[in-house]
Amino acid sequence: MYQRVISHPGAMLSFRAGEAGMRNVRAFTPFYVYSRQALNGEEWLEVSPASSGAEQSGWLRQSQCSPWDKALTLMFTDRMGRDPVLFFQDYSALDNLVRAEDMRLAVDNLQRSASGPGSPVLASEPTDAAIPRKQFYLMPIFSFSDEYEQYNLRLLNVGVIDPGKKQAPQQAQYPAPAPAPKFSAGVAFIVDTTISMGPYIEQTKKFVSDAYDALGQSSIANDVSFAVVAYRNSTRHDARLEYVSSVVAPFTTVSMRASAEERLAHMAEATVSTHSFNEDAFAGIKAAVDGLDWSPYTVKVAVMITDAGAIRNSDPLSSTGLTEREMADLLAQKGIRLVVIHLQTAQGKRHNMPDVVNQYKQLTTVRDGRVKCTYIALPVQNAQVASQQFGRIATALVNILQKFVAKAAAGVPVPKPMSAAASSPEETAAWLGECLGYSAYLEFAGKRQQTAAPQLVQAWVADKDLNALVQGRPTDALMPAVLLNKHQLNTLARQIGLLVDAARASRSADSRGLFQRIVSLSSQTLRDPERLQRASGDNLFSQGLLPEFLEGLPYKSQVMNLTEARWIAMSAREQDELIYSLEAKMRLYAEYHNDTDNWVSFGAADPAEALYRVPLSSLP
Repeated sequence: MYQRVISHPGAMLSFRAGEAGMRNVRAFTPFYVYSRQALNGEEWLEVSPASSGAEQSGWLRQSQCSPWDKALTLMFTDRMGRDPVLFFQDYSALDNLVRAEDMRLAVDNLQRSASGPGSPVLASEPTDAAIPRKQFYLMPIFSFSDEYEQYNLRLLNVGVIDPGKKQAPQQAQYPAPAPAPKFSAGVAFIVDTTISMGPYIEQTKKFVSDAYDALGQSSIANDVSFAVVAYRNSTRHDARLEYVSSVVAPFTTVSMRASAEERLAHMAEATVSTHSFNEDAFAGIKAAVDGLDWSPYTVKVAVMITDAGAIRNSDPLSSTGLTEREMADLLAQKGIRLVVIHLQTAQGKRHNMPDVVNQYKQLTTVRDGRVKCTYIALPVQNAQVASQQFGRIATALVNILQKFVAKAAAGVPVPKPMSAAASSPEETAAWLGECLGYSAYLEFAGKRQQTAAPQLVQAWVADKDLNALVQGRPTDALMPAVLLNKHQLNTLARQIGLLVDAARASRSADSRGLFQRIVSLSSQTLRDPERLQRASGDNLFSQGLLPEFLEGLPYKSQVMNLTEARWIAMSAREQDELIYSLEAKMRLYAEYHNDTDNWVSFGAADPAEALYRVPLSSLP
């Protein structure tokens, strides 16, 4: 097996073991280890960026790097209802907690005494703030225990590397954090404007006007903005549809409401039918993501109103080429929360309603065992009555978000949301607003306090919120990701393209060989992305390496969770679905490539060497 390490910020390479550093190393550079030498009580590693040994680079202090035999790293999930993550000194301390007769009481006691004298807890995620999305930290997985896999729980031995603290001031290669923005909310309405949506279009206009009226009398009038985006379906089917998606009104505060309302006055339902019952909802979401300026807002919420499902990339007229999974990943990376208000009409019930509900639940999935998703079903018996109810739902959601803005402006503490007891769509909307507002507030507090990840070398953590797990609602506390540079991301997209082309050309003629190539690509990405750069026609199966690469991974991607027997037993349609998902991931990688906010360079001269934490859910 290859041995690899990853460099810490400020690490330097030496020509020989024991000598002073001669060359700076880009932060988080993976190296292969060729030999070890102890000098004066200090361990030195002979390292190279190449597995062939052809590019020997020199010697690195062991204290300036961490083991990196898996490319997986971890990221904190959004905090809506979960408790802060606790970092334990050793495995036995965490294991004893999991085995405690009353784990809820034990967790509560540890949280009160975290990091106190005699506590087994080394550090804790902050209780009153979240680690900001743009605060780069690395949490490599060194080892893990799957003893509690049956409970969907993994105990992980991790490191935490934060470049904001580890790098000396004189070597800092990035600007100081910008002042935290004012706590403000941007709410975008994404409206299906096809035939049958007339009453809801008019209700959206009325709601925006009423909301501006209310804000005009408020102290937070300039801290809340509304935008409206419309979507229909492909104009290639019928040019009279006028547009696939359109930004009707950009984010506008009450002081500029006249211009927004003038634009809204022209928004109306289409005069002709589209090519399918489902519409291009993903085009509307994409227009909201790309066409609106979200940067001033701490609370970023999009509310989509529709009576139909969304066409996917299996439809040749899809403008985005994405599926609900990839769109959900893109929204998460952008920090935008989508709420779907689904008008369940009699016509919709005749068009695979269960599939549409499942689609929108996947699109709005939240890594919280209480919330689960931000989908609101609105049964429709009468269009006018349902239109009025939609107005009440929108009002309930936005009123709660405005209360969070007002509390933050007044410096009033924001309480953690209570468990939901919603009996109506309006109550569901209000509760979702509380959860979304609370999560955004913690993010804002983290920026304001410049909160950083705990400064640890090594610790044990649970990847689930233990209190929630005890209550029967598994909630992710940490989510896996893979650290890739632009070269690796581009290579991954190219390799997937070759696989898709091969699949389309051969169909099921060599089903087993195709499956082996896909799994091989997935395993290389999770264990050693550098191997992607040297990928050839051979795969890890043919090299006899795949079982070795599959072992020792605490998480596996969508493809790697498949078995070869299951793949071969799949119908042509099921195999097509997997191929469609691979094509959608290629589109998603293009979005990640252009997502400048989330690339971190650490002073690298070559922009292609910037780093991006790609969520495991986005990988094949």
